[in-house]
Amino acid sequence: MPPDMAGNPEAIFEVVQLPTGEIIDVQLRKSSGVRAYDDAGAARHPQVVAAAASRARLNSFQRSLTLKFRPTD
Repeated sequence: MPPDMAGNPEAIFEVVQLPTGEIIDVQLRKSSGVRAYDDAGAARHPQVVAAAASRARLNSFQRSLTLKFRPTD
């Protein structure tokens, strides 16, 4: 996290996956407003995206998932 980041900004990513769980695309859909946080966020850390997608897949498979990341959540 950038040391000067105020509040709890939200970045929203869209993740596209195969039925096997393989992540084939990650796109930033809504910036947090803090470029350093967006740049260091889920798109740069595929294990975070994969873990979040894996939890979402427990309910039912969805090819496209919308994941919201907030630094203090």
